[in-house]
Amino acid sequence: MTRSISSLYFMTHDDAAVRIARRIEAGCERATGQPQVFFRADDIGIPSRSFAGFIALFRKHSIPLCLATVPTWLNEKRLAELRLVTGSAAGPSGQWCWHQHGYVHHNFEISGKKQEFGPSRAPDELRKSLAQGRDRLLRLLSDEFCPVFTPPWNRCGEATLRLLSDLGFKAISRSRGARPEAPAALSDYQVQVDLHTRKEQSPELAFAALLNELEDSLASGRCGIMIHHQRMNARALQLLDILLGQIKKNKRKIIPVHFGDLLKEVP
Repeated sequence: MTRSISSLYFMTHDDAAVRIARRIEAGCERATGQPQVFFRADDIGIPSRSFAGFIALFRKHSIPLCLATVPTWLNEKRLAELRLVTGSAAGPSGQWCWHQHGYVHHNFEISGKKQEFGPSRAPDELRKSLAQGRDRLLRLLSDEFCPVFTPPWNRCGEATLRLLSDLGFKAISRSRGARPEAPAALSDYQVQVDLHTRKEQSPELAFAALLNELEDSLASGRCGIMIHHQRMNARALQLLDILLGQIKKNKRKIIPVHFGDLLKEVP
């Protein structure tokens, strides 16, 4: 699966390390206490060269990663290949947080924005898809499955939010400011930094907006960074390498986490 590349990666940003370091410093100074940072990689389930490329960077820097996995894309053969790439073939690794990303990753809305779990589907149908996806991942991943749900396109309807709690999910992960609001029983781990699905036409404007998102989200106390590996080219890998390196360098100021770590904080 290949998708369009953001203009951000049409050019090399030679001063990226300096600019990222500066904005990390500024965000940490504005934060109250040590900010947390998590990375969420969407559309996981199919082994590929692009998957191997970005996973290698997370292994290099020992940064945790939330793997938003599409249940119908994953089977035993593919999981075995993904485990080899992630270095977890011999047993579970605490670096990775496998969780549910929709069910079939298909848009069911006739009009408006794309949603797999939106208002066009009946509650019984939504429940069935959620449960089937959960059960499939539980069967494949066993104890490695984390009860967090990332809806495709970062949006879902109110009925889905209610059903998630009923089905044993502990949290949802969407974009900053997502609506409707999650119920009190469901934590909402929002992403604020978009690495690969950016809309800016200019590479420099895209990079400037990315840096603003990075600083502001760190200042808020929790920075969520979204990855789409199918949209990565060599320059995207280079920039991710720089970003991960700067986060690792600032571990005294920043706490890298994944959803499993965040769930432990819930009373």
